[in-house]
Amino acid sequence: MKYSDSFGKRSSKILLGTAYFGDTIPEVEAFAIMDAYYELGGRHLDTARLYANGEAEKVVGKWLAFRKPADIFVSTKGGYYEPDLGEKPRINEKDIRYDLEQSLSALGLKNIEFYWLHRDDENVPVSEIIDLMNSLVQEGKIKQFGASNWRSERIGEANKYAKENGLLGFSASQLRFNPAYCLGERGGLVGMDAHEFSFYKNNSMPVVAYSSQAKGFFSKMAEQGEDALSEKAKKRYLCDENLRRLEIIKQLATDCNCSVASVVCGLLCSIPEVDVFPVIGGRNVSQIADSMNGADITIPSDAIKSVLDSIY
Repeated sequence: MKYSDSFGKRSSKILLGTAYFGDTIPEVEAFAIMDAYYELGGRHLDTARLYANGEAEKVVGKWLAFRKPADIFVSTKGGYYEPDLGEKPRINEKDIRYDLEQSLSALGLKNIEFYWLHRDDENVPVSEIIDLMNSLVQEGKIKQFGASNWRSERIGEANKYAKENGLLGFSASQLRFNPAYCLGERGGLVGMDAHEFSFYKNNSMPVVAYSSQAKGFFSKMAEQGEDALSEKAKKRYLCDENLRRLEIIKQLATDCNCSVASVVCGLLCSIPEVDVFPVIGGRNVSQIADSMNGADITIPSDAIKSVLDSIY
């Protein structure tokens, strides 16, 4: 397993996503997945107040209480839309503080080591947001914070304000990033492209890549073909460009004597210009282990550029 200190604390390059814990992945299975992840060197759990209507954080909190891992890194997110109220923004002090307190209680923690704002509200001045997040740091409730699904212009504006006023800014960004070309971004989400990549490269900002396996597009296409894809995966990723990329990834899997899923993670972990942390998920231990193997694979830079040519 590769590790990085980009978050201010030693973090594994592979993060374990928990979106379905307590929902389609029952607690006992979630425990087995977290146990296997930890045993394989994983040290960063990625969760959110929204996941499974709060149940995911509770499952993670129980695992932390039972296993008591001394060196695990837990990050969570707040400020998401209220599911029953459509996409009404919740980037304000009242809602963020409410989400944070709920997360602390569910996780059984005194503070959150890394707290993400799950969405942005571009009608709110970045100065208000940075001031609030710094207040939470000063109160000892969080240690660092990042932006999830924020455009790089807003992150840059926020960090400029923070620097000019001697405050902490966003330390990392979380966005959709995988080796596939995306045919269309769902509303409210931000995906990696050449413009975004240039920002992270020029500002040496780490990136957490969610949807790192592109809904299993490459693995399922390689093993079972188009019929194995979900309708969402077909709509978002099935195109000639991604079939071209699939052939390169399949050859890399042969060359590295590993699976396609491992290569997909390996590609992201091997990017030299930006410190990228793929978030992985899976329904069972074997899927988690397969993806985690990617952290130990080094993909040559020319191969990375041949797959990710649209961002270079």
